[in-house]
Amino acid sequence: MQISCSACGKRLQIADDKIPPDRQVRIACPGCHERIIVDPLGHAPAASAAQGIPTPAPLSAASLGLDLGEIGPAPRALLCLDNASFRLECESIMPSLGIDTVHLPTHQTQALTYLSNVAYEVVILDATFDGSTQEANPILACIYELSMQQRRQLFVMLCIPGSAPVDPMLAYSQSVNLIINHDEVLTCRRTLEQHLTEHKRLYRTYHELRQELKLD
Repeated sequence: MQISCSACGKRLQIADDKIPPDRQVRIACPGCHERIIVDPLGHAPAASAAQGIPTPAPLSAASLGLDLGEIGPAPRALLCLDNASFRLECESIMPSLGIDTVHLPTHQTQALTYLSNVAYEVVILDATFDGSTQEANPILACIYELSMQQRRQLFVMLCIPGSAPVDPMLAYSQSVNLIINHDEVLTCRRTLEQHLTEHKRLYRTYHELRQELKLD
């Protein structure tokens, strides 16, 4: 299905099997973050505001009550997970990864505000977080727009629906470090620890050299 955002005009191509055939769904435009209603029966997208569904205005750190002096010590993790079991499991893993602070946003706008204002070492994102999709996910879009220096500091694990084996090249194409299926989230501790250790080892020499050159 091909749709376009009524707010900014960006055209999106979404696989038909990603859209429930019998009900409307909301997605977020990766360009302007506007909520879009997709109607699979009429193939007619519309901005959420036009359907009477309130669209949250972009939030600043101040409007969130986010005191950048009290965000907790680094290293930090951002967990964008709707499923309570997934959230609890991933949160329980963080101490073993050396993560001191965990932030748990409840919706996309809040997650984007945190990601724009706070330095994170780990982000765990469900592709369907807050009604989004893997094809049109504003948080993934935000991560993609980070500078190369910021991206090297960040490890991103993307959780996607399904149970088929994940091609490692898919992670590269999505600009994330690791992709796992939903049915692997509750047993992902060892996989996450292994990939994060490899990530840190890969960039250790790079970061040490930057420190020696006083570039950080």
